[in-house]
Parts: sequence; structure tokens; C-alpha cells
Amino acid sequence: MRYLIYFALLMLSMVGIGTARPIGKDDTDLKAQEEKRLQDCLTPDRPRPDVEGQIQRKPQLCGKAISLPKPAYPEEAKAQKITGKVSVEIVIDEKGNVEWAKAFEGHPLLRTAALKAACQARYSPSQVSGHPRKSQNVITYSFVK
Repeated sequence: MRYLIYFALLMLSMVGIGTARPIGKDDTDLKAQEEKRLQDCLTPDRPRPDVEGQIQRKPQLCGKAISLPKPAYPEEAKAQKITGKVSVEIVIDEKGNVEWAKAFEGHPLLRTAALKAACQARYSPSQVSGHPRKSQNVITYSFVK
């Protein structure tokens, strides 16, 4: 019984009970910053940020994805019965947000949806010698009817 109580206290401390705060101006600023980051990520022909190291052309970031939203299937693509895979090259910033994305493979009608989903993804930050750094990879989305 004692271990159960210790476990419950440990879990409550990990969740952060008692750290809630009222929604205020800071939250509005965070939402505005997030919206701007998404708009920047979706801006076409934006130059790719510099990143150290080589890109890992794997379908997913195995074990590093925190949130990987599924893309919405475009209605026009559904009507034309278009299926297939779309590969999106991404650059992840030091905080784990997708800073830049570009679809380089796949049907044009599916690329926009894949880009939107890729820009909303979250990853655990890459670290070298304990310091966060930018990283790059490829996400491959499958559109199947």
C-alpha cells in the first residue's frame, strides 16, 4: 500500500498538479508566435536553413516524433481517386518544431496537405554534446482511399 501511495505522488508531481495558471496575454502571444511559425513554414520557395550533418532519408524519425499529425485528404484528390506517397524534407529547430518543409516527391494535389501536416509536427530536439541543434529528415505520408 505504501508503494502505491509513493507511486501516486510521483505521478502527480510529474503531471504538474498545482502549476496551472490563468490564460492571459502570454498565451495570446504564444498563439501568435505559433501561427507565424506555421505561416513561415508553409511559405513557398523560402530558402532552406543551414543545418549541420547529412539528411537521413528514412520514412520517419524513429523514436523522435512527439506529435505527427495525419494530413487531411484533399477533396479534389479524393474525387479524382488519387493515391500515393508524398515525401517531405524537413528542418527541425532547436526546440523540436518544424522550421522549414518542402515536398519533393508525390502527386501535386497531395503535396499541400502533406506540407501542412509536416509543419504541425513536433519532435524531441536533437542534441550534440548536450546542446540542442537543428536537424533534418524526411517524412513520407501515404494517401490511401
